Order: sequence, then structure tokens, then C-alpha cells
Amino acid sequence: MLATAPTPARTPPTDDAPTTTAETAMNRPVAASLIGLAALCAAAVAAEDVTSLRGHAVTDGADDALNKPTLAVPGGFDVAWEEQPPMIPHPIDNYSIDLRQNGCLKCHSPATFETAKAPKYTDTHRIDRDGNQLDGLAPRRYFCTQCHAPQAGAMPLVENVFGKR
Repeated sequence: MLATAPTPARTPPTDDAPTTTAETAMNRPVAASLIGLAALCAAAVAAEDVTSLRGHAVTDGADDALNKPTLAVPGGFDVAWEEQPPMIPHPIDNYSIDLRQNGCLKCHSPATFETAKAPKYTDTHRIDRDGNQLDGLAPRRYFCTQCHAPQAGAMPLVENVFGKR
């Protein structure tokens, strides 16, 4: 009979360590998820102490912004750069802009702008996304408040230095 080398005794697996590479691979996403969850919780706790330029918590007085009076400026506002969309110089609280109607077109359409003494929307508002000139307002320009916004009577929190450098 041939003598063979004794096989080393295997230690039994313990409950606190994975025994196979499959178990290790399964535990990695779980550990990464737990670390990510802990980071998100820490960020949420840190965000509670954020203050604004006004000097108090961001959420304090958030409803006050809705109560600022909209400025009515005859002739409109000055623009800050050459191709800036004009700001809306009047309140639009009662205007409806949805798929069926656009309250802005009551005064700013080619058919009504003269009698309303309002500026007509420019020809650039008649160009579709493919560059074709349309007879009427292009669908991508239909929702005016995507680019144009009414201005509130609020003091700026920081100086606007755009274009001054």
C-alpha cells in the first residue's frame, strides 16, 4: 500500500464570515446599499440647517414669495443681455395657459396686438424645431412662461454683475 500525504483538516465555517465567493458577491450590493442609505440620511440631517441669503431657514416664509405684488411696468423691463426673452411687465395671475387656450394670445397674437396696444410675438415664435416657418405660433413656443416671467417687487439679494465684467 502506498502512503499518501494526510489531507489537512478543514475548519468548519463560522457564522460571521462568508464561505464562498457567491456569498461574498451577494453581500457586496447589500453593504453598498446600507452605506448609501447612511449617506442619504446624513445629508438630510445636514440640509435642515441650510440658511438662505435672507438669513433664515430656506423654508421659513416660503409662502411670502407668492404674496409679493407683481410689477406693472409700462413699456416693459430692460434686458440684461442681447437675446434675453422679455420679462412680463404685468400680472398674469388670471391667465390660463393650457392645451386648449393661451391667455397671452388674447393681446399678443398678430390679430389682436394692435387693438390691445401690446407687442406682437416675434417671427422667431413661428419657427418649428426643424427650422420651418409656420403660419402661426410654433408648438414649442406655445407655453410662454417657459421663457417669459412676471417680475415681483422684491429687492435683489445679490448684485447682478452679468455682462459687467
